[in-house]
Amino acid sequence: MLTHSHFARLFLLAIGGFGLYLAFFGNPEGGIALIPCPVRSAIGIPCPGCGMTRSCLALAQGEFVSAWNFHPFSFFLVALAVGVGFFPTASRSLWNRLSPTARGLFFFSLVALCLGRWIGHFFD
Repeated sequence: MLTHSHFARLFLLAIGGFGLYLAFFGNPEGGIALIPCPVRSAIGIPCPGCGMTRSCLALAQGEFVSAWNFHPFSFFLVALAVGVGFFPTASRSLWNRLSPTARGLFFFSLVALCLGRWIGHFFD
């Protein structure tokens, strides 16, 4: 049975593997396209998560400024994957100690920040 920690480790393994590939062989001409954004493909505008894959790959290569410019939430995503993947008991214990109100506020804050960043792109 796959658990959250298994998925987190698979995510980190995939990002690390692609990062190593890009570090040794470089970016192919035109960049690397792993998963096209279905929102951008359907309606022509980027979704709030656009740039996350490129950002995670830049993080895996140690290009922190590029990662931040692609999508700043990748830092949180990778940190969350490390916590859940390698410290599942501690991360679950921390989450369970939070009240339902605090969990909801935390989740709502992340969504609001991500949407705010996305809306900000339209005014650049």
